[in-house]
Amino acid sequence: MAEIKGQAIDRFINRPDPAKPIILIHGPDRGRVQIRGKALIKTLAGDPPDPMACIDLDPNILDSEPGRIAEEADSVAMFGGNKVVVARMDDPKALVKPVEQLLAQPPQAATVVILAGDLKKSHPLRSRIEKTEAGAAIACYAADRRDVAALLAETRSQFALAISSEAETAVLSLLGADHALSKAEIEKLCLYALKDGTITIDHVEACLTDSAAHSMMDVADFSFAGRTSDALTAMHHALSEGVDASVLGSMLMRHAQQLERMRIDIDRGSSTNSVVSRARPPVFFKRRPHIERALTLWNAAKIRRTIDELDQALVEQRLGPRLGPIRLERQVLRIASEGRRAQGSRA
Repeated sequence: MAEIKGQAIDRFINRPDPAKPIILIHGPDRGRVQIRGKALIKTLAGDPPDPMACIDLDPNILDSEPGRIAEEADSVAMFGGNKVVVARMDDPKALVKPVEQLLAQPPQAATVVILAGDLKKSHPLRSRIEKTEAGAAIACYAADRRDVAALLAETRSQFALAISSEAETAVLSLLGADHALSKAEIEKLCLYALKDGTITIDHVEACLTDSAAHSMMDVADFSFAGRTSDALTAMHHALSEGVDASVLGSMLMRHAQQLERMRIDIDRGSSTNSVVSRARPPVFFKRRPHIERALTLWNAAKIRRTIDELDQALVEQRLGPRLGPIRLERQVLRIASEGRRAQGSRA
């Protein structure tokens, strides 16, 4: 198999295997696709890339001339040396035939780098590249908690900053939907806290308030608080920043699960204030009114039904990702409407 995974990815990007000149970088994390693609191109063609040796083919060119990728790979660079051909297509089905030709007869003085969207295992281009010795495929998935923790630790060390446990927990809960976004937000946070020497929860709240991650939390907070218009505005803002609908759906699910745990504790005798104060991940001050409002509007049974519905919606979303934003909007409207009805019944 020619699928590059785990720690081998960075090693391959820093020292590409000359025996694998056809390289596919793809996945749902578009930011990570771009970061890894840029790093690989830098290794192959320099920084900035030599325009005489690096040919960048955009979707408009490849849609009308898919064979162009093979033509460029088989032609010699103007001043000799290794040539780099970059092809950018969200769904590169049109490239299957020309890439098959290149895999059968690999270019001797060129490397082809294909940057694509989320390709299933069965996608014809991905499967051919993964099964051929001349090809290499790198999948880029959304960062998990360990990825964000490693990125945070690495970036903090570059700035010589410490971090409080509360702030670290908050950062890990806020980021992760997109690697490039997470990296940019952590760097911004470090610069913001640089003069203080230690990143605190106050820095996190002040610095990350306008990030896509907070927009995601706004979707959940406003939905369960019955604020339909605000919830839809936050949802569209997050989608416009590149957050995938499935990520927002998962955020709604996690929020509902957190509300359920809080609601159960309240039903067992704890006060709303104490439950929210000891929540993990911590609830920022600006979010507290929305969380406390939701806990007065939703009982445990209603929250459990919503969790089951969100779980089913996520399954449907994975089966038909193109309808993801529509399904997400439907869920946001349903949850916010339920919260609004609960407000009316308490009036």
